[in-house]
Amino acid sequence: MPTAIAIAAHPDDIEFMMAGTLLQLKDRGWEIHYLNISSGNCGSQKTSPEETARIRAEEAQDAARILGATWHPPFSNDLEIFYDIDHLRKLAAILHEVAPDIVLTHSPEDYMEDHQSSRRHSCVHTQHAQLPDRPSDTTSLQGSRSLPCPASQPQRSTPPKDPTRSLHRHHFTIGNQAPIPGRSPKPAPMATSQPRS
Repeated sequence: MPTAIAIAAHPDDIEFMMAGTLLQLKDRGWEIHYLNISSGNCGSQKTSPEETARIRAEEAQDAARILGATWHPPFSNDLEIFYDIDHLRKLAAILHEVAPDIVLTHSPEDYMEDHQSSRRHSCVHTQHAQLPDRPSDTTSLQGSRSLPCPASQPQRSTPPKDPTRSLHRHHFTIGNQAPIPGRSPKPAPMATSQPRS
């Protein structure tokens, strides 16, 4: 059975950028996998990082279950997805286990450092798999393709309302604002400097 894995930085990134593609692949008989590298621990101003990570892991697992994907637990934290050997080895172990035919990841045009690092990790592993003298722990990745997914994805023949985005309610509760179903809260106004007289 062909296999695809979505690798994103944070909980809810897959839902906003890759879930449509995962659903299409699932409809065509593919086995699909879901991995957020970070726990999402900085995603709330109301709960501690530990509690936030726990809540967001539950939300991500619910989303993976709705998609029909195998969920893989995160192994890093927000703003700590560094391009280093520790992260590379942890991701290599997951990719060795999954042996994907397609890797979905962030766009190279993405502005956020965690997203850029996650994409670099994903691409390095799929490119490394093509090398003839690669270490044996990545042999099963032969032929994998890394595909950055733009925010706008092809729709299924009958476009469904994405059932997974609403699961990340906790992340959209910022400060004293209540979450608005289907919308993220408005950002706080930016401070502007006053001209000197």
